[in-house]
Amino acid sequence: MKRFLVAAFDMDGTLLEEDSSWVAIHRHFGTEEIGKRSLELYTKGKISYEEFMRRDIAAWPKGVRKEEIERILSSYRIRRDAVSTVSRLRKMGIEPVIVTSGIDILASCVARDLGIKKWVANSLTFDSEGKLTERGRCFVEPLRKDVAFLRLISELGAKREETIAVGDTPYDISFLKAAGIGFMLTHTHRANEPGIINITRLDEIFRHI
Repeated sequence: MKRFLVAAFDMDGTLLEEDSSWVAIHRHFGTEEIGKRSLELYTKGKISYEEFMRRDIAAWPKGVRKEEIERILSSYRIRRDAVSTVSRLRKMGIEPVIVTSGIDILASCVARDLGIKKWVANSLTFDSEGKLTERGRCFVEPLRKDVAFLRLISELGAKREETIAVGDTPYDISFLKAAGIGFMLTHTHRANEPGIINITRLDEIFRHI
């Protein structure tokens, strides 16, 4: 049996019930349509992801404080089988990690709750008074999540063939294809890509590893 060292999970919609930390903030401020338009432009290649982030942040009220963003994101729900899946992986000697284009404030909380030590996410930035600045920091571009994934597993000393990856949207395809085995959680999308296995529950990965 092949030996796996790292299991990388997308966060929004995969480890969490909620589909997007960015959308959660838009929903709170009533700016969802702006976010949808920006995402469409990014997906079509008309703007960079850095510009997408700038437009999202610019749509929110000026002077929003970090505490409010934390409060908005605090109602997340971890997927029911995520805790047991992560625990079982750890017992098998496979390190669980998070690779998400979601927001670092939420990623740090989810990682803490699941006991995950390594994660990478995109950052909101705040000034010395704790107020949101106009630009975030991009560490995980959705359509190129493989780049962040490969960087992270390199830091952990793992080879691609020693990894698995789990996601839930077409934005995860490059990430899933970069792993030894990629899994698509099909509650919203189904993968038709060679080498990607469709699953309906997180714990279905154990049938294949």
